Amino acid sequence: MRPIRLRDFVRIEDMYFSVLGYNNYEKVKCFLRYSPRSDGDRVKDGKRFKKLTHEEAIMHKFAVKYFDGKIFRIPNEEIEEVFKPEERLKDVMDSRVLKIVNFFSSIPVWEMGVTGSRLIGLHENDSDVDFVVYGNWWFLAREKLKKGIEIGKILELDESFWDFIYEKRKVNIPFNVFVVHEKRKFHRAFLGDTYFDLLYVRAYEEIDNGIPEEPGKKIGKRIISAVVTDDRYIFDYPAYYPLDHDIRAILCFTHTFVGQAFKGERVVAKGEIEIIEGEKYLVVGTKREVEDEFIISLDLLEKEQLKEEVVDLF
Repeated sequence: MRPIRLRDFVRIEDMYFSVLGYNNYEKVKCFLRYSPRSDGDRVKDGKRFKKLTHEEAIMHKFAVKYFDGKIFRIPNEEIEEVFKPEERLKDVMDSRVLKIVNFFSSIPVWEMGVTGSRLIGLHENDSDVDFVVYGNWWFLAREKLKKGIEIGKILELDESFWDFIYEKRKVNIPFNVFVVHEKRKFHRAFLGDTYFDLLYVRAYEEIDNGIPEEPGKKIGKRIISAVVTDDRYIFDYPAYYPLDHDIRAILCFTHTFVGQAFKGERVVAKGEIEIIEGEKYLVVGTKREVEDEFIISLDLLEKEQLKEEVVDLF
């Protein structure tokens, strides 16, 4: 079997866990997402399931065995089933998924997949589509999405939907600053009445690319300003922003701040300094709720005349 990687799901008994990284050779790094519950609003094989909150997941009986204080780590030999988005695409191909696949028809179908509730058969008819594209093909898909918005073939999110995401994610930067960063990412859109996210996952040959996933020695919170020197993995998990700084890179473990700044842009970021394999990194998203941590592009804010909105952050 191919290695378990980001955005796969794994099952133990009737518990479904989403995979959170790439280094899964001995234990799979994941988080409990769905569990049988009498009050659940999802149904599979006649059984009710609930999508768990963070708090519900860490209080679950499985947390005692697998939760390490941040994520769940499950020994490979205990996993009963693996769900891979690219292998099960045909199984989730309803009309909503099909029109997204058709929109990205220039990409090989084996380089696409659908993750989330649809992958494991716990979606509702109108559920969003968490659409995965692998490796370098993701960048082609992003350009296709961008072009589709420009010519009106697909629709970008309106103000009310941005407000919904802002509130749902409890974003800690001003709303206007959040939206101006999000709009240029081109990784969310509507195709007809179907909302979808365009999610990046490394190709198998890129899995061991040296980007750290494990925690290091914490030094303390810090705000830094630096120029991003490469943007190949800024939509990954963790999002990776190498810097022209004594701190090697920003590692971002929250989807809120993926794709925040591109190569050549100056960022201001706040997070926890960690020493990992002898190198300093600024880690953003050290907790599920990002609280006071952030990444913003100063170049973007200057261009959009929004810099004054963030002066209180640093």
